[in-house]
Amino acid sequence: MVYNTASGYPVLIISLQGRVFMEPSVDNPFPIIDEFLKKNKLPVVLVDFHAEATAEKQAMGFFLDGRVSALLGTHTHVPTADWRILEHGTAYQSDVGMTGSLDSVIGMTREPIINKFYDGIHRKFEVAQGNPVLDMTVVDVDPKSGRALNIESHRYYEATYGQQLA
Repeated sequence: MVYNTASGYPVLIISLQGRVFMEPSVDNPFPIIDEFLKKNKLPVVLVDFHAEATAEKQAMGFFLDGRVSALLGTHTHVPTADWRILEHGTAYQSDVGMTGSLDSVIGMTREPIINKFYDGIHRKFEVAQGNPVLDMTVVDVDPKSGRALNIESHRYYEATYGQQLA
């Protein structure tokens, strides 16, 4: 999907899904994004890579380095401390984190998930309440070249709203 920024620059946002530990499996995202980028030449491209395995996310980051402005991983709900700008100008982070209860298991109430790990019986998962956290990553991009200029990861707690706790 292409969005226009307030300053008038178009931004292409792409969502890809990984395959490692993800059921049911999807088509291989590497050749798919490779072919897609050959046909779409906007300078500012943001890729959300929804994948379980950090290695798959890192491999995709290096594969796309210099061809997209940023590759930001999602799915594990836990922010990683590996944000950086890769060698050819792509901002990268394995997982940006979540918006949800910090006192949870990936945003869900703890007990059903703990019990599933304990006895193997699946129970209904429900969204956890209380102690909300907002994780995010901010990427500054040169709109003409598409190269990332800066990347920062942030965490905000409701109790300290407006105070960055990274």
